[in-house]
Amino acid sequence: MSNRQSAPVPREVSEAIRNARQARGLSRDAAARAAGVSVSLWTQVELGTQYKGEKKVDARTTARTLQAMAEAVGVDPVPLLRKTGLTRPATIATSTSRPAPLLDLSGLSEEDLSKVAAFVAGLRAR
Repeated sequence: MSNRQSAPVPREVSEAIRNARQARGLSRDAAARAAGVSVSLWTQVELGTQYKGEKKVDARTTARTLQAMAEAVGVDPVPLLRKTGLTRPATIATSTSRPAPLLDLSGLSEEDLSKVAAFVAGLRAR
């Protein structure tokens, strides 16, 4: 599937994004800014629904958007993309391209990693 095509967001993907955001103590606004998407789009993906006119329909998203959202809340995007039927984009826009990590965080506990992720997300949201 092309990176430009969209697919419906399964409930388990919506829940994974929402649970990860809440676990990191991020508001939808802060998470959306960290991912570079609108709060409206973030909310649609989290809830799994959107409105077309006055009709409520399944939310849809692209691979690029879902990957950015997953990374913003510290979730591996690959399983979410698979569940959505999308493939990982070859590259993300240069604004989200990252240099190689400068710190080795492999010795940190899950709790400490969550704190680091929340701190970084807060910095990005500014």
